[in-house]
Amino acid sequence: MSQCTNSPKIGLVLGSGGARGYAHLGVLKVLHEEGIHIDLIVGTSFGSIIGAAYAAGCDIYELEKIALEIRWIKLLKMVDIAPPKGIFAGNKLESFFSSLTRQKHFFELKVPLAVVTTDIKTGEEVLISKGSVSRAILASSALPGIFAPVKIDDRWLVDGSLVNPLPIQTAFDMGADMVIAVDVSSPIDNIGQLMALKKYLKIFSQNLYYQIPSANNIVSLGRIFNKFQCIIPAGFTIIGRALNILHNNQGKMAVIPDGGSVVIIKPRVENIRWCDFHHAQRCIELGIEAANHALHDIKI
Repeated sequence: MSQCTNSPKIGLVLGSGGARGYAHLGVLKVLHEEGIHIDLIVGTSFGSIIGAAYAAGCDIYELEKIALEIRWIKLLKMVDIAPPKGIFAGNKLESFFSSLTRQKHFFELKVPLAVVTTDIKTGEEVLISKGSVSRAILASSALPGIFAPVKIDDRWLVDGSLVNPLPIQTAFDMGADMVIAVDVSSPIDNIGQLMALKKYLKIFSQNLYYQIPSANNIVSLGRIFNKFQCIIPAGFTIIGRALNILHNNQGKMAVIPDGGSVVIIKPRVENIRWCDFHHAQRCIELGIEAANHALHDIKI
């Protein structure tokens, strides 16, 4: 399906959802194979990662291959201890994102991109469309309490899903005539996820003294405790702010503008948890299924 001169400008919105975001790849595969041209992309959280890789020129089939190769063991190799603003700094993850997006800045992308983030201090939505792409998507996907906030332009930024998990209006603001929005949200995440994380941090902090070092690798428990005792309180603070931001934004999510031409694709991934990265294949298949069902609604 080719795009003629007077065809509408199409914006693709890729929402947040952690591992469920692999469904975005299935949707992109269908759009690509149907010849549906995407003029601009807006991404939040995991959606920003997929969107940035695609906007940077990554082949959709190569992206699928990378997704299927990622497991928790590989993800754990990408984590590093953070300063007292979260458990992990994200430096290794940013290097991976840099490779994925070919070290590009926004002005170098093949498809215009905007990335949604949250200012953890003010609770404001911050849209990024300039500078380092890898830095921006690191911020957009920085789960509060797990990853340290990312400093960009003197603001401390975290996961964009706190303020705008499906930024449809943003795509119209960027000039889209029509928006294809991929919603991979689920009620099993967000507030419940942050509350559980807060609980696990508390359990972890209470049990630091009770871990027994290996006989072959004696480690000072005091040193371990000193390293984490400054991180965990900060993690509680960040999660508390994130919960307040989520609460303040309830009812403001995924607003569809009056008269706006919007096709919402909602893959059936609601029972997959944000951390189920081993379900990549299933998510991609569900994305393909949902996109095929929506094709008749996409008017070119």
